[in-house]
Amino acid sequence: MLLAADDVHANGRYPAAGLLVVDPNDPDHVLVRATYGIITTHDHGGEWRWTCEKVVGFGGFEDPMFGILADGRITAGLFIGLSSSVNGGCDWTMNPSLRNRYVVDLAVEKFDASRVVAVASNGVDAGQFLTQLWETTDSGATWTQAGIDLPVEFLALTLDPAPSDPERVYISGRYGAPDYLGVLQRTSDRGATWERVDIPGSDDNSLPYIGAIDPMDPDVVYVRLNRAPGDPSDALIYTDTAGDSWTTLFEGKGDMLGFALSPDGSQVAIGGPEDGLWVAPTSTFQFEQVAEIGVKCLTWTERGLYACADEFRDGFVVGLSENGGRSFTPVLHLDEVCGPLECDDQSGLTRNCAEEWGPTQLLLGAKSCDGSPTTTTSSSTTTGAGGSSSGGPREDSSGGCSAPATAVSSRWWLTLIPLGLAAALVRRRARRH
Repeated sequence: MLLAADDVHANGRYPAAGLLVVDPNDPDHVLVRATYGIITTHDHGGEWRWTCEKVVGFGGFEDPMFGILADGRITAGLFIGLSSSVNGGCDWTMNPSLRNRYVVDLAVEKFDASRVVAVASNGVDAGQFLTQLWETTDSGATWTQAGIDLPVEFLALTLDPAPSDPERVYISGRYGAPDYLGVLQRTSDRGATWERVDIPGSDDNSLPYIGAIDPMDPDVVYVRLNRAPGDPSDALIYTDTAGDSWTTLFEGKGDMLGFALSPDGSQVAIGGPEDGLWVAPTSTFQFEQVAEIGVKCLTWTERGLYACADEFRDGFVVGLSENGGRSFTPVLHLDEVCGPLECDDQSGLTRNCAEEWGPTQLLLGAKSCDGSPTTTTSSSTTTGAGGSSSGGPREDSSGGCSAPATAVSSRWWLTLIPLGLAAALVRRRARRH
């Protein structure tokens, strides 16, 4: 049974999903980052398996970006570097070239999932940062710096390569001191040179986060302005001139935690817990509210529009819409995380996560993988649209995994970034893709 909403906390946070990634070569393989670890399915929700944060290398209030590469490798950008698993999540290793670097963001290229870009940004002195673009062209087997360092006054927040022109990469962030500006750094030669463009209305209280780049036009970029508490709510802005001019498309009531562009670039979806879900054609940008769900993430694929929502309010954790967001079929309920990944006894996951599953299972009210319920006596409080659970999970038929795990969690990075900014960065990681 599900725990009552007032009784549920994960890492001191309400149990929720904040990012959904679909395998570019297997649409049934879906990864969800949640406040209680990561969960994955290989049969589009028939069975969900759990991985604890510790084995990946993160924890607390950290919300890293994940990607699934062409060969199935899973990669995560962490405060302590770049962590990857080549055996489905049983074991994780840190990339030696980026060890102890804050990998702020990463992005798998849309038309070639063996190519990934990442941005690392670390404080080196008061108001100064070492910010670099990194890349792999062999599904993460090797990583190298792409081009030159960015200006020392620049702290990166997000990045994206243009799908139609891989040489074009954009990185958003804040620039200068003491009067910080929200800016976009752009390159047309894969980082050999960089050009800064300022974003009107963006500063330290209104930070810019890239939402997406049009799949066919590298000059079209969508950016979410994430405003600090007490300021006006989040806004979506847009440029079709590579940042030389900007237009405000939408201003909401609260945090804009979800953004998605349809695969063909013809529609855009945005949403948040207070605003619900809004969709517009990119030909007019006339937004229409299509659902009242409390959006926590959005991902748009050929299969449809995925949304992360609130189990207790909306009736599901992850749902899929095949009609542009007007209705959702539940793909994941909170109690359907049936157990840890099946790995061998020497795997990093087994050694690091085994003791954590019991409390996590009780937290979620989850069934075991054989379909039996937990022993919790807390009452269920599922509300909202979305329907009931699809029933007990199926038996796992996957094989075991083995390899040494080396990922270790740390908080040393806090000494390199001012405390107020660190808190803001952690709070604002919920976004896009």
